[in-house]
Amino acid sequence: MAKDKRPYFTMTNEYPRHRKIRGLSDAAFRLHVTLIALANEETRDGLVSDGDLLAKGTKAKKELITAGLVVALPDGTFALHDYLKHQNSAEEIARYRAEQKERGQRGGLKSAHTRHHVNKGRIDPNCALCPGAEPPEHEPEELSEI
Repeated sequence: MAKDKRPYFTMTNEYPRHRKIRGLSDAAFRLHVTLIALANEETRDGLVSDGDLLAKGTKAKKELITAGLVVALPDGTFALHDYLKHQNSAEEIARYRAEQKERGQRGGLKSAHTRHHVNKGRIDPNCALCPGAEPPEHEPEELSEI
């Protein structure tokens, strides 16, 4: 079975048993997990908005701050404690996505080359994957009339 290609965040098996987590109410527990997912999905490096932090009410927000799981920053925003120790940064995610896109483009070019050139026994002088193909110095006469 192939691995799931959807974006994901990392959570250890002991997360629910961690001393900071096990004392949380259900609402605060769910809020913390949701904030981790949002920060990852929005590639915000653990920064969360006050609006997102209030998604489960002021009590859950206060619980996360009191437990030290969310830290208030001087500019009025909030950050998930140690987020970048456990999750990929926005830069790492962007690099991964760019690599995946480039692999996909290479795969698409190779697939098109196989379908249109190899399988049909053709060599396209403009195709970088065709063996010995070099771009012509000038267009053949029969093609220039088309």
